[in-house]
Amino acid sequence: MFRLVGVLTLLMMLSAVPAHAHGAPTDPASRAFLCSPGQATASSSPCRSAIQAGLPSKEWDNIRLPNVAGRDTAMVPDGKLCSAGLAKYAGLDLPSAQWPATKLKSTDFTYRATIPHQGSFRFYVTRGGYSPARPLRWADLDQFLNVPSPPLVDGSYEFKVRLPQNLTGRHLIYTVWQNTDTPDTYYSCTDVEIAAPAPAAAPAPVVPQPKPVPPAQAQAAPAAPPSSSAPPSSTPKSSTPRPVPVASTAEQPPSSATRFGMSAVVAALGGLAVIGGIMLWRKRIL
Repeated sequence: MFRLVGVLTLLMMLSAVPAHAHGAPTDPASRAFLCSPGQATASSSPCRSAIQAGLPSKEWDNIRLPNVAGRDTAMVPDGKLCSAGLAKYAGLDLPSAQWPATKLKSTDFTYRATIPHQGSFRFYVTRGGYSPARPLRWADLDQFLNVPSPPLVDGSYEFKVRLPQNLTGRHLIYTVWQNTDTPDTYYSCTDVEIAAPAPAAAPAPVVPQPKPVPPAQAQAAPAAPPSSSAPPSSTPKSSTPRPVPVASTAEQPPSSATRFGMSAVVAALGGLAVIGGIMLWRKRIL
């Protein structure tokens, strides 16, 4: 009898202990996770202030509200988004530029589930002009991703995210995990540094290439004349052959045949003159 009473009492005590382990972002890490025991960032000034204000640093995965049912803006007031309005987590709402920030090196996010639940995830990011030195408001956030019922991989939910391209520098990622197998919704603030995109490399100059000469034109093209160091002639060249000059008679003496013919002519003329003289003389005598 006494044993049965002891067992029942133990069960009642265990049932009265709240389940305080559920989940939170670990890469990039939430403020609550960075302030948890064993983290080097737990000694940062904002974490020390939050712990002094009553932050249960061992319960970094239990920032949750029941029965929200998607009415986040109505249930979580401005200035208290990181604590979800819970008094013991109020130190996470401290406006400060000293909160440890994770430099984003990839688009892979990890949300560790210490107690897995079914549900959907909504991711928000602060708009341009955000300052961690001011209290966080819903008006400072833009939703950029919604993932319903992701699979659990090695105790974590993994996401491939794409942030808006116009964001650089210091920002805050706000994660909402709405359970479907419990009435609870979990909230987390994560400080990040978004690197500016690398400048695009200047395109290489385009060198114009000579157009190829068609084979027909290449064969018909005349060969280039050989180069010469002699100065060009002032007289244009002609392809018509020049006539060969003929020597005049005044320049050359007559040949022997020519002289013989001339002598014969002179002798004949002389003979005719003699004959003519004789005939004229005979006419006068008669």
